[in-house]
Amino acid sequence: MPPSVDEEDTRKVQTAVSGSPGADSPVYLPMDVVEYDTFIRLHPQKDFYCGRLLGGCGKKLTARKYRDKKCHFAHIASGHCRRSATNEASADHLYMGRALVTWLKQQKCKGVQPRYKQKGQLLRERVDVLYTLGRQPRLLRVQLAAKSKALWEADDSRLRSEWAGIEWLFGPDSMLANWQVDRQGHALRIRCRASGATRIVEIGTQYPDTPVEWVPLSACRMTSFGIQTPGLALTPGGLVQRGKEPRSSAAPRGKADARMPTDPLIVETAQAAPTESAGRRGPGSDLLPETARDGSRDGESLSASSRRLRARTVFGDGAEAAPRPVVEQAPVLAAPQTTAVTPAQLLSRDDERAGRRLVRLLDHLDLVGDILHLDQLQSVLREAGACVSAMWSPPACDLTSRIAAWRAHANLLIARPSFREIQACADLIRPALRMAARVSRPLTWMDLGSRLDDRLPGLHPDDKVSVLVETDRMTPHSRPLLSALVAARENRVHPLYAQVLDHLDRPVPSEHAAQARWLVDVRSHRASESGDFLVTRV
Repeated sequence: MPPSVDEEDTRKVQTAVSGSPGADSPVYLPMDVVEYDTFIRLHPQKDFYCGRLLGGCGKKLTARKYRDKKCHFAHIASGHCRRSATNEASADHLYMGRALVTWLKQQKCKGVQPRYKQKGQLLRERVDVLYTLGRQPRLLRVQLAAKSKALWEADDSRLRSEWAGIEWLFGPDSMLANWQVDRQGHALRIRCRASGATRIVEIGTQYPDTPVEWVPLSACRMTSFGIQTPGLALTPGGLVQRGKEPRSSAAPRGKADARMPTDPLIVETAQAAPTESAGRRGPGSDLLPETARDGSRDGESLSASSRRLRARTVFGDGAEAAPRPVVEQAPVLAAPQTTAVTPAQLLSRDDERAGRRLVRLLDHLDLVGDILHLDQLQSVLREAGACVSAMWSPPACDLTSRIAAWRAHANLLIARPSFREIQACADLIRPALRMAARVSRPLTWMDLGSRLDDRLPGLHPDDKVSVLVETDRMTPHSRPLLSALVAARENRVHPLYAQVLDHLDRPVPSEHAAQARWLVDVRSHRASESGDFLVTRV
């Protein structure tokens, strides 16, 4: 009796790594069959492994496609795998590490290096990313596992003594973010979410008593104070919630405030700049000379004194701002004269707008057209046809050929059977295969077409596989498949039989052993003394 699938493969997983068993390049197989083709297109090499950084066995995996249940990875070789986490989030620590490494390099950081597992650390407990900013070694830690407040504070104190800077990112289930909010007014969180055939990393900013604001990692930037999200403002004292920056009440808001520096390096330079009036002191009008208060000084002296007043208000009573250079006002240019637009130019603009829209639609089809449902594909083609109709001159030849190719593809989809029709075909051929087993004669697709429906031989190979899979959907694992009785000419194994075995979680033989394995499957029904094929009554 052949071993059952549950004995043969104990791990059906949604994530894997590509390249090698020890790689940190995660891949995520969507459960929906619509996204399966996109996934295979993104990974044509199909070199998937049960990665060791996922807690797996390191053996090779295959991606399996199903229409009536979830698509998943399965082990090619038999054996027991001790991997504990197999769901879609089981590789999020690798997605986070890879995304942070790429992002830090884009932020011009040097020496970026991820660490997924260290001595005494469990997988998916945390991810450390080492980097250098301004010649100072820093650490970015992603805390994923739960931890007590005392242990976290002890780790934070130790890390701050070892590194020039430490940045904390807290996972979706970490409660440590609440204590970080109490300490500095905000906390940064990190998560992954599915997006088509991959998972994207997002950063969230948590404030007291408000929902977390999630943004893509690309919307953030690295500063000397840490990661700045769109909801955080950079001030001389650090990062604070935008809209709650500290402001001095003595300085009125205006255009001058908008020009004041917020980078700490600029502030330090402005505070150290010497001025000719460094000895002046006193609040308010005492900063101005008597001639200025009496109105006898010219506008230039008044402007210089006003600048010193603004600098002392922002930077403190003992600081002065460096004198700003006098900028000459640019001459006012006369408005350009508009020329009349000819009808030919208007028509050309219409063609340009419609052509750009048409190119975007065709590029979208080239990217995801293979996984669109028929009604979605037809909707995009109708919009493309409307763009062509809106053009006064015919589109370029390459655009016309691309439209024709996608229309031909849509016509093929119209001719392909639906899943309900595939089930009907399976119900149609199942009795015929049982009858063929009784008379010990395997059938070809041409035989099935001549006896049942002449459309069967012309089915697409993928549809033939689907029909045979549905035919044997309820066949017990202890029995051979009825699909084995669909043969090629001259009593040879059909080329699609291996795909049927794979879809039904049966062991798939190698190419050179396929014929012998098929003969065993057929004879296992019951072999007569003369060698003819007989099948027991089902």
